[in-house]
Amino acid sequence: MDKFNFNLNASRVDAHGHYDFQNVFEFPDFIEMRPKLREAVRTVAREAFDRPVLPVKVERMTTRLEEQLERETRKYGRQLGVYANQKGERNELVRLFTHVLQVISRTDDIDEELEDMIYAVNQTRLSLIGLPELDGEGKLYNADQDQELIPGTYYDYVTQQLVKPYLIDPKGGMVPANVTKDGRHLVVRMTTYAYRDWDAYLTHEYDEQHIVKNQKGLSQLDYFGRLEQIELKYADHIYSEVLADNFQDFTQILVPEIVPAFEIMSTDLRPLIAQRPGLQIQFAAKIADHFKLDADGKEHVMDQPLQEIKNKYQYYRANFV
Repeated sequence: MDKFNFNLNASRVDAHGHYDFQNVFEFPDFIEMRPKLREAVRTVAREAFDRPVLPVKVERMTTRLEEQLERETRKYGRQLGVYANQKGERNELVRLFTHVLQVISRTDDIDEELEDMIYAVNQTRLSLIGLPELDGEGKLYNADQDQELIPGTYYDYVTQQLVKPYLIDPKGGMVPANVTKDGRHLVVRMTTYAYRDWDAYLTHEYDEQHIVKNQKGLSQLDYFGRLEQIELKYADHIYSEVLADNFQDFTQILVPEIVPAFEIMSTDLRPLIAQRPGLQIQFAAKIADHFKLDADGKEHVMDQPLQEIKNKYQYYRANFV
């Protein structure tokens, strides 16, 4: 097996004083990397137990570690530095990435795709190691802390636009006291979508469908009823496509004329719009199109998918029961 020098190509501060933070979660081909990264994290989780445990325990730890890796890495990517009280946390994160790297590189069959993944993970590890020190005190990771939209970034900007019809004071901000109950529910949903692992979400849907399809003794009526409820429950996966398509349209507007790259979790749109007010009009048009906004500015993404599911099962019941 090839031996890799995991200390090559460390990140550095450029001539303008900017720290070039490499983040595996924002690499262009991360979508292709994610399944192998998840499998490596699953191995790390399995090896954390001294004795064999139930698979569900391994999966829970896998999910926890994967979320920790991404949320902490994005935090340090935004900070572009480390506060004194965060050094222990940062060091643990580096050790976790090191363990993941060791797992990935155990195989003798290292192809170009795997080399790219090793490079991306290692560059992230080196970026964390080389973070400049910051004065003051920073936030520490809390797995139970509510996830929040990052101000000015893609998901936050889209949510700010979608919540406008639900603002009590139209001139006020998107703060709980100024948002109606329906608006707060929308903000929670958009925050959930920003951090949701859509692949895992669809896997849960398939698992639930599989259970129903293999359950004995169900009448046709019950069978169709249960499948319909599952499809309705997971119908909001349409937002993964809507958000992705809208993001691509934003990217085409911004790159490369305005910014060299548009990162979904870190690019701050506020200064760009302040410099070019016309961007706000372009973005608004894209959001109105993708999210099917009505005359009042309320989105209707789910209307058609939900109706199509109901119509399908109504047809099944009418013709096969």
